[in-house]
Amino acid sequence: MRMNGNAYGAIRRMLAAVVSLPLCLTVAACSVPGAGDAADGDGRQASSVAAVCKAPDFQGPYADAFRRGWEQAGSELAKRILEDCRITDAELTEVFDAQNTCLAPYGLAVSKGQLSQVRGDVLGADEMNDRNTECAGKTDLWIVESLYDDIHDNPDNLDADALKRAEYECLRRQDLLPEPITEQEYLDMGPAGGLNEEENVERTRVWNDFFRIYMERDENGAPNPDYDAAKAERFWQCQADPLNQR
Repeated sequence: MRMNGNAYGAIRRMLAAVVSLPLCLTVAACSVPGAGDAADGDGRQASSVAAVCKAPDFQGPYADAFRRGWEQAGSELAKRILEDCRITDAELTEVFDAQNTCLAPYGLAVSKGQLSQVRGDVLGADEMNDRNTECAGKTDLWIVESLYDDIHDNPDNLDADALKRAEYECLRRQDLLPEPITEQEYLDMGPAGGLNEEENVERTRVWNDFFRIYMERDENGAPNPDYDAAKAERFWQCQADPLNQR
């Protein structure tokens, strides 16, 4: 089955349980939550994240991640943003502004999930990515952006097993399970760390078969006659962001 566009967050979470992926190395390939989602109207993040914190004495659910990012960051901008264990929308915008200032001489511009050529000679995808990577090394964009996204998706920094339990509860609560299954049966579906490739392929097949009504097309790209468009959007929201669904 081929998943519809709302499935990206679910794919990312399933893959994250198996292997760590490089950050944004293809043009327009990294689809991530839009800026503004990780904070409330005052730019404040979840109270569990906004613990009393000041570098180098990091605290809170993401203390280790903030510490690593702060130590790895080479720019004063990123160090200032990370030093208090929170990343506001305005601070993320500052980093994107710095990235775009660096990219401007190449005629490139980057926004959330999109790298584009806006003027100048036409560059190939590899060269565009090389310039973006080079600038990100100077601005620390990926350090800040990835942590911003992680906090939005999982403010309490729950492990993969806890997130899958949250997915199950979201699906159960919204009556999105195609047929009744237990939490443990759900946990046994889909790829997982510690399993070999053959085991993960089989678990993925079981997951695809069980939830096929939420996949717009089949494995050959043909329209899925059993696709339930009315429920599909809510299903993929539970998969991509189970902690923030009501």
